[in-house]
Amino acid sequence: MPEPSFFDSLLRYEPIIDRRRSVMALRVRSQAASHPALCLYRVYEEMSRDWPLLSPTILLSAPQAVLDEQILQVPPKQNVWLEVPAQSTQLPAVQAILAGLHRRGYSLVLNGRPPAPLPPALLSAFRMSIIHVDEDRRLHGLDQRTPAGTRRSIGYAQEGVTSIGLMERCFATGACAVLGWPMEDAVGYQERPSAAPDYVTIMQLITMVDRCEQVPRMEAVIRRDPAIGYRLLRYINSSASGFDVKVQSFRHAVAVLGYSKLKRCLALMLASSSRDANMRPVMLASFRRGLLLEQLLAAPQDDAAQDQIFILGVLSLLDKLMKKPFEELLGSLAVPQSVQQALVHRTGRFMPYLRIAEAVEHGADPALPVALQECLTTLGDCNRAVLRTLRAQEPQQG
Repeated sequence: MPEPSFFDSLLRYEPIIDRRRSVMALRVRSQAASHPALCLYRVYEEMSRDWPLLSPTILLSAPQAVLDEQILQVPPKQNVWLEVPAQSTQLPAVQAILAGLHRRGYSLVLNGRPPAPLPPALLSAFRMSIIHVDEDRRLHGLDQRTPAGTRRSIGYAQEGVTSIGLMERCFATGACAVLGWPMEDAVGYQERPSAAPDYVTIMQLITMVDRCEQVPRMEAVIRRDPAIGYRLLRYINSSASGFDVKVQSFRHAVAVLGYSKLKRCLALMLASSSRDANMRPVMLASFRRGLLLEQLLAAPQDDAAQDQIFILGVLSLLDKLMKKPFEELLGSLAVPQSVQQALVHRTGRFMPYLRIAEAVEHGADPALPVALQECLTTLGDCNRAVLRTLRAQEPQQG
């Protein structure tokens, strides 16, 4: 019988967003329930072994796994945190392990509210705790014994936030972060109109690139909105873009990247054209979705298909960002037919890949096995694509 693994079920990820609307970590969660039970030390060892120090911080969450003393033999990784279910912390043996992990320098996160208060000496072992909004007495005004302004011993992040209004209440009552993001509601809180000048300009540039128009004509468009040129060069020269050459002008960008790669950069900018802080997590979700689709395709010999599927992922949240249907948005934006089929009609060769990405973000879809089969991939390959996606650094904002 094969040994149970963190990869036995679909890996999901969600951002942990701080008060500044920045991603402080990415929670990677597996719901695998195996017999024998998965050991938490294997989860940490398996994930931290090849996790680069320059990659974003991840929080490993395996609720069904068992914490035993073998984890004390695994070296800690600075940007790999470990989630510990609160129910398990009442056992003296687990408390001893947690104290040992703290001494070794592990970053631990407590999931839930312990049935009984933790020993004071153990509180400092946890970087923060995760409390669901339904279980937060302060949030619902039920904790009358706590004086106003009193802070909890451990900083906490709130799970189950479904609206920006609720998120604001969570931060007001002391939360340091929230898990996930109320994407649909965030769109309704945008401070800028959907037809912002930079959005219109980027759409015009994408259409010009698709037609392979002359560079001077495109430069003339950029001169009308200099911030576009600045943001484009900033992205191209960031570590997130993956380009080694220092690009110093729009003309140079076309020469170095070519029209296809330039269109990819513009598509990413299009999905991040809002300056509203509440939209930043939505923008980053677009970026990671594009990367995930590209990793799922896994066809390096077909550069055109990889560029197209990346653009599909980045644009797949555009209807939410711009509050317009795809039929209207794509009426003024030239995109490949395969991208249009997936966004407008939810059909075509790329649609199964998009369905997998949605399952990774929102939970397993009953159609997931069929989508995996249509993409000629396995659950294990899908999970590895998720991890490759999460290793990528985020693009710079602004």
